[in-house]
Amino acid sequence: MTFSDRDNFIVASVLMISSDSLKNIPRTTRTAVLKFIRDEKYPDVSDSEWTEIAAGINEHKKQIMDLLYKGFTKSITNPSTTADKSFTDLEKEVKGDIDSIDFDELKKIAEKSEDPSIREYWLSMKQLKRDFDDKK
Repeated sequence: MTFSDRDNFIVASVLMISSDSLKNIPRTTRTAVLKFIRDEKYPDVSDSEWTEIAAGINEHKKQIMDLLYKGFTKSITNPSTTADKSFTDLEKEVKGDIDSIDFDELKKIAEKSEDPSIREYWLSMKQLKRDFDDKK
């Protein structure tokens, strides 16, 4: 399967906001780079599609963070209360790795994020970890 120009532009857009090295470049410069990439490689992606893609990425990021928080919360507070295999696997991994989860690194990500809900998620996860540690 090959990606369409739109798919490839979505990948480029996500890289611009997720790559540690690219995130350090000012937003206006990243936008100019992305425009150059679009004009050179994916000229069929229109400005309106770009706007739609950006909105879709932002919405999807929020949904993923909601799921991350929900899964983390559920794995800490409701152990093994479900037959859902993906949740059971998540619970096992979170509990097995909780001591190695770098909450300071997550804090750095939260502080760099332009989305205020990311910081709220980090604070909630940090509190859940404290609660989990207290129960040990």
